Amino acid sequence: MLKSPRHRFRLILSLVPVLGLALNLGACRESEPVETARAEARAPVEVQTAVVQGRDEPVVIEATGSFEADELSKVAPEASGRVVATPVDIGQFVRAGAVLVRLQATDAGLRLDEARAAVSRAEANLKLAESRDQLARTTAQRYQALLATGDVSKTVADQARTEAETAQQTVNTGRATAAEARAQLAQAEKAVADVAVTAPFAGFVAERHVAAGEYVQPSTPVVTLVKIDPLRLRLTIPAVQAAQVSSGQRVFASVDAFPGNTFEGTITAVAPAVAAESRALTVEARVPNPRGILKPGMFAVTRIDQGRTARALLVPRAAVVEDVNTNSYRVFAVDEQNRVRVRVVQLAPRQGGDMVRLASGVEEGDRVVVSNLGDLFDSAPVRAVPAGSR
Repeated sequence: MLKSPRHRFRLILSLVPVLGLALNLGACRESEPVETARAEARAPVEVQTAVVQGRDEPVVIEATGSFEADELSKVAPEASGRVVATPVDIGQFVRAGAVLVRLQATDAGLRLDEARAAVSRAEANLKLAESRDQLARTTAQRYQALLATGDVSKTVADQARTEAETAQQTVNTGRATAAEARAQLAQAEKAVADVAVTAPFAGFVAERHVAAGEYVQPSTPVVTLVKIDPLRLRLTIPAVQAAQVSSGQRVFASVDAFPGNTFEGTITAVAPAVAAESRALTVEARVPNPRGILKPGMFAVTRIDQGRTARALLVPRAAVVEDVNTNSYRVFAVDEQNRVRVRVVQLAPRQGGDMVRLASGVEEGDRVVVSNLGDLFDSAPVRAVPAGSR
């Protein structure tokens, strides 16, 4: 029995979802995994490869710090006076005892002449007193002998003995006077010496504070002197690494002023406490500076040798790709079927040169791609040739 047109229209509408489902199933059977299809259909990409290298490297702690002078002194005079000469200038090297500033010496010279004259008088008076003392003692002994024989009276003998005792007291006074005069002479000589302000140690003149004609006092710095061989290197170590630092460890420092150069030193002091404000430990090292090329105040990046080694994995820098979207790094490793596999890697803290140190993501002996990285995707077929073969 024929159905009406309305019934046929409803039948068609009921079949539409079934037809859509059939079309979807057909499409799914035609679309295998896209990446697999691309990999099978695409010709292998010719790439250069390199082997992940393993190398034993020293374990180090990285730290930053700055250089300081081994000795720094703001030299001041020991006497007041007017500056008459400044024989040194900024940047000049001076040896210990070299004259830095000379003061006016007129008054000191006059006092020195007076002290010398006083010493001469005191020594002459002492010599005369000693002669009189010798004569008085001899006379007293002779009169004492005559008293025993009855040739002189007891009064005369007693008078001679008293004169001898008085002469001895005069000698003692003369000796004290001479000693006082010599002490005053020494002070006068020191005053003359003090007009020449000298370097307390060998070093460089960092600053000259006075000029000729200025009047200075013992509290007035005249020259700043620094000793820069060796230099002190003050480092800041995070508290979590405090237990790994000790005196005697080697330090390797680099400064921006001398790229490519490394300056070696030794830790000489470790602070007994961690700073509460920064939670950091202060460490001091001594760095030889025989040529004087390092300057106090220079910033340094350092490595503290821990005295042991660890295995480091190295790949050429060209093998590492940075993924800015995920803030990560990756390499393309070639498997036994000559297909590349994306490996997410972690970079080691210390980098430099043409080789990149990896902390994880690959193993020693793996092959990584170093060319045509833009043409690759995970599981892409490749035809690998060693790096540098073309």
